[in-house]
Amino acid sequence: MCQRAIANIDISKEYEGSLGTKDVHYQSFARMAEFFGRDMQAHRHDQYFQMHFLDTGQIELQLDDHRYSVQAPLFVLTPPSVPHAFITESDSDGHVLTVREDLIWPLLEVLYPGTREAFGLPGICLSLADKSEELEALAHYWRLIERESSSQLPGREHTLVLLAQAVFTLLLRNAPLDDLAASGVRGELKLFQRFNQMVDKNYHLHWNMPDYAAELHLTESRLTDICRRFANRSPKRLIFDRQLREAKRLLLFSDSTVSEIGWKLGFKDPAYFSRFFNRLVGCSPSEFRAQQVRVS
Repeated sequence: MCQRAIANIDISKEYEGSLGTKDVHYQSFARMAEFFGRDMQAHRHDQYFQMHFLDTGQIELQLDDHRYSVQAPLFVLTPPSVPHAFITESDSDGHVLTVREDLIWPLLEVLYPGTREAFGLPGICLSLADKSEELEALAHYWRLIERESSSQLPGREHTLVLLAQAVFTLLLRNAPLDDLAASGVRGELKLFQRFNQMVDKNYHLHWNMPDYAAELHLTESRLTDICRRFANRSPKRLIFDRQLREAKRLLLFSDSTVSEIGWKLGFKDPAYFSRFFNRLVGCSPSEFRAQQVRVS
């Protein structure tokens, strides 16, 4: 069977609403989502770094071979050619900055000498919930970038490059790439990724947090700390999010009854499945399905 190639999206050619220049493209996340959709299929951006910054909402992200579920505020760094796909809800908004790689690699070499050769720079998804000072500084920079992108002021191209490099610097400081092994960041990130992979595989078995912690050889408090750091959510909530995401998909894209969907998701009692769904969504599974049908 022939495998479909992952699409390469050149923002400057495929999205007419981008602000900025050919080297630094800017647009709000909401406007990009209006054009491309909030269920963004796997794609890449050759020769460009892309930074997604969300200050509201949540993202369900596939970044290369890793899966994330993270609540805003957060940022996602996608290096050139790294495949990524994501789903966001209507309340997710923020900023998208797409920058030619030649402008970022020299910056990274100054910040973390040897990074490109040593690590190849993996994609990064990280919560900023505990970084109030960084968020305040970033809000200022985003306003400046939006202003420079939409204006024709003298020195605009040069100013945009400097502002983009400043934003990348501020965000990458929160995921230090130098001496990752010694700092434990890479080890913790791998544990978080393993947890997400295990949830993706076992959510229908209704494992609880102690089950996952034991399988990962971690204490429950350590697993909680790691999930809070990288996703700003508890392990329990991340497990629920995965079950809920699958429930919504089955309600929207299958003809199965609500009871059958509950069984598929491992709920032994249809009434318990309905209570679970209602508690997280605010309506019953049947009401959710009917609302989506009316909207479509």
